[in-house]
Amino acid sequence: MQDLPLFYTPDLEHRLALPEEEAGHALRVLRLDPGDRVQLTDGKGKAWLAEISFTSKKDCELQLLEEIPWQAYWQGHITLCVAPTKSIDRIEWLLEKATELGLNRVILLRCQHSERKQVKAERISKILVGAMKQSQKALVPELLVDVPFSEALRLTADSQRLILHCRESVDGILERRLPHVHYLGGDVSLFIGPEGDFAVEEVLAAQASGALPTSLGSSRLRTETAALAALQWIHTLQMTKN
Repeated sequence: MQDLPLFYTPDLEHRLALPEEEAGHALRVLRLDPGDRVQLTDGKGKAWLAEISFTSKKDCELQLLEEIPWQAYWQGHITLCVAPTKSIDRIEWLLEKATELGLNRVILLRCQHSERKQVKAERISKILVGAMKQSQKALVPELLVDVPFSEALRLTADSQRLILHCRESVDGILERRLPHVHYLGGDVSLFIGPEGDFAVEEVLAAQASGALPTSLGSSRLRTETAALAALQWIHTLQMTKN
């Protein structure tokens, strides 16, 4: 990606113009004019170099110049399954930073000990888009909200699943610390519970479905801290395998 403003244009196939909100930022904040060059992304992995061809008070039309090669710098498909925190600010901060690090999908879980039952998907989606643009990526993570724990296990069945919890053992089965996990590469799904941790029944259900019980160490971490630490460990483990 080049050192140019990046705009999110999910409907570029239908209209060569910036969406209204993006156009407002381009015209009123960045004060771009016809002839200025920008970068565009559909949020699905494609990016383009473009030139502004026409502007009005609300419109910013474009001319595509060339496609910009972009490829995710992580391997496989990374899914973060996390129970929303009671404080909406903390979960929003987490998802912003997780997008900056890099992942493909976010699943907001509904667990037995969940502290927050609802989140505003539209607001979260805007945060994901903003983080994608800020970190110069061409992929906005897929977002699924209010997903029952059992359904999340089903949705991630084709990946290597790691369930991170705070218990030393469940039903006599000891967890393995994440740095010692035999990461197979490819698709991986991280399960992070609420502040009250996953219920024993949930951990057992995850184990029965093939998920690996995992620990980040002796410290008791907040949900958002555990999620970011686990995500960064996956990136680190991937780099050491290259």
